[in-house]
Amino acid sequence: MPYVVRIAWRLALDYPGLEKDTFYVAEERGKIVGILGFRDFSEFYELVAVGVLEEYREMGIGKKLVTEALKELTGKPVYLLTTVPSFYEKLGFEKAQEVPAALKKDSAWCTGCDRSRCVAMVRKG
Repeated sequence: MPYVVRIAWRLALDYPGLEKDTFYVAEERGKIVGILGFRDFSEFYELVAVGVLEEYREMGIGKKLVTEALKELTGKPVYLLTTVPSFYEKLGFEKAQEVPAALKKDSAWCTGCDRSRCVAMVRKG
């Protein structure tokens, strides 16, 4: 978990309580180069802290992380908040018409993020 926290911090994806969430990691030669966290709510899943180190981008690692996670996160919708909706649209997500109350973030969660670019997305389970 310390490496996950370090990568989340490096990519500005860290948030209070990150250590309590479940994470998938992508490795390259034994080094963690990508992370994908999720939370399991009773009615839906939420993807959080999805990112790949800059020097490993454009290699399909992010797509592989999301694809592999979605194989296990079945039976209910998967939500996320993102500033790169086009990436997730290619993986079957669409803009959410409604957002569960549990996904509404306080201002501390979004520190450093351009809120005008933030989009709520969902992939039906």
